[in-house]
Amino acid sequence: MYKKVIVLAANQAYVSYLETTIKSICSHMKQIKFYILNEDIPTDWFQLVENHLEKIDSEIINVRCSSAMFQDYKLPTEHLNYAAYFRYLIPNHIVEDRALYLDSDMIVTQDLSNLFELDMQGYPVAAVEDLPTTSEGFNSGLLLIDNKRWREEDVVKQLFDLTAQHHHEVYGDQGILNLAFQDNWYRLPLTYNLQVGSDSQQFTLGDMAWYDLFKGKPAVIHYTTGLKPWHQHHFNRFREEWWFYYGLSWDDVILRKYPAKEGWSTLVSKPPYQTAIYTNTVNLHEAENLIKALPQVNFNILAHCYFAPGILMLEKYKNVTLYPCFDPLTHEKVFNQLDFYLDINYEGEIYNIIQKVVDKGIPFYSFQATNHGHEIPHYVFENQDVQGMIQHIKNYLNTLENK
Repeated sequence: MYKKVIVLAANQAYVSYLETTIKSICSHMKQIKFYILNEDIPTDWFQLVENHLEKIDSEIINVRCSSAMFQDYKLPTEHLNYAAYFRYLIPNHIVEDRALYLDSDMIVTQDLSNLFELDMQGYPVAAVEDLPTTSEGFNSGLLLIDNKRWREEDVVKQLFDLTAQHHHEVYGDQGILNLAFQDNWYRLPLTYNLQVGSDSQQFTLGDMAWYDLFKGKPAVIHYTTGLKPWHQHHFNRFREEWWFYYGLSWDDVILRKYPAKEGWSTLVSKPPYQTAIYTNTVNLHEAENLIKALPQVNFNILAHCYFAPGILMLEKYKNVTLYPCFDPLTHEKVFNQLDFYLDINYEGEIYNIIQKVVDKGIPFYSFQATNHGHEIPHYVFENQDVQGMIQHIKNYLNTLENK
């Protein structure tokens, strides 16, 4: 039976992220032959994964590569390592004529079998434009490779020669691959490599058009830059999608136990109600007492900047979610699910949030010292009357339960 060839590269430190990528692929596809380019991943791991893959008529090949041959080359950023250059070696180690290379900071959200049947129109490689950086070149995180052509044209030698000459001038392996192929590559739709790692950067630059380039969930989500979804806080889109696949057991993957379209919410127990605090200060009046008294409420705290330690400490509570440097899509996701709003931050109002809450038609609660809605009817409590606010919120939530 023909198996689709998918190639990944990683080192031992990246193995849990690599496995998450593999689980995401196997949640949507069968009959896959994985090649893993690496120099230090234990054989024990390969044996365990092989045991799982056999159940979906798939296999995994341990391809040992040495980073020593790349040590003289420049790495463009700290979050990259020399395993990024291993993709050069695909023609030397993969015997099949077509291979799909994926970075290990990607997840796959649908069946990619159609790529293996794609007419590449004579091009040696297919990829996605390197948006939002440029539309002139491609991002090397996903490469559909005509491996037969690469062998015939000795692309490996071309890549090493170009790297020796230009590694200090371009962006790592991606820059070299773009030098090698220039305009000689097939353009895939953006859905096959949406670089959500760029979200925070584009928001900071005021590039709101970036968010309009692609609507919905892409086939391949690429968590570029150093802001990975497995880091502490919520910076970019589709963070929960990564954690969904990370959280799946192999039995879940093989049995398709959890529908991928339902995602993260099927794996975790979340409070049934949602509130939010939009703030530009660490000073939140009685926040911790409210959080402890209302475990049935998830407290979303959003800011345009990074959080100070006083806010970060609140993450010890299961019903707190922090969103530093939030962008418009994060706001939309959080705001659309709110049941009520807490106007308990000192200093100024941000994001015109009070008017947005009024327009949404949900109640909001303030203390006298934090009241930003002076002319708007809402619930305002004495600064010391946190128990009164808690009881009023509980009564309100009871009315929601009875609807």
